[in-house]
Amino acid sequence: MHKKLYKGIIIVFFGILSGCTENKPSSSNPANLDLDLKSVVKEIKKSENKFKNLRNRAKIQFDNGKTIQSIIISLRIKENQALWISASMLVPIAKALITKDQFIFYEKFQRTYIDSPLNNKNEGVLPPVSIELIQNILFGKPVVKIDNRNWRIIQNPSQYVLTPLNNLKNIQPTLFFNPTNFVLEEQRIYFRSINTLIVIEYDNFKTTNGKSIPTEVFMSIIQNGEISKITIEYSQIDFPENLTFPIEIPEGYRKITINELLQ
Repeated sequence: MHKKLYKGIIIVFFGILSGCTENKPSSSNPANLDLDLKSVVKEIKKSENKFKNLRNRAKIQFDNGKTIQSIIISLRIKENQALWISASMLVPIAKALITKDQFIFYEKFQRTYIDSPLNNKNEGVLPPVSIELIQNILFGKPVVKIDNRNWRIIQNPSQYVLTPLNNLKNIQPTLFFNPTNFVLEEQRIYFRSINTLIVIEYDNFKTTNGKSIPTEVFMSIIQNGEISKITIEYSQIDFPENLTFPIEIPEGYRKITINELLQ
């Protein structure tokens, strides 16, 4: 059972508010769906949330159609540099640290750990990932950079829908933006190397310190005809000046690979 839960956590992070006000479109401000691509891209970049450091707590529920499991995590991010997770189920059960080039993880049930390059080609399990990709999936930012030359708008009655003009090497994204405030409401990402589609929906946007961030994330992971669902509910978001990322593998733990963890 615990291995299934850890698999869900890995899927989320590999891909995966107090004093806040709602940031949803107002009915008195009708959506404008007549903008051209250049104008849409400009508005998207203006609305994009940016932060130096982020810290929060989250409840994660993993449902693979057979079992439903929940954990609480503490999350710390230094943008594009480090992502730290501490997971608990009444008591601490696991920690992970992801940097630009390293993935460190340990769990207490089986007393195992991983210390591996982030893109270990020998693993053969996950598509090429980066810390930027992971944080973008988690906090409602496009998984790839958008410009006004290599993208196109697909006609949609209620959202701006963008797709790349040409096939990208590893992933095929489709992005859905709110036409009033231009926040990313949904992204569908097809990972070719593992024949997997991930649909991510963002909801209940809050504005803190001028940053619009979704507090609810709903993921559906479709692979080999099976669907797993992950729900993330964020709370206690703040943006501290400094963060620490403590992690130390306990003595006596057995080293494994990402492949072994996911089996």
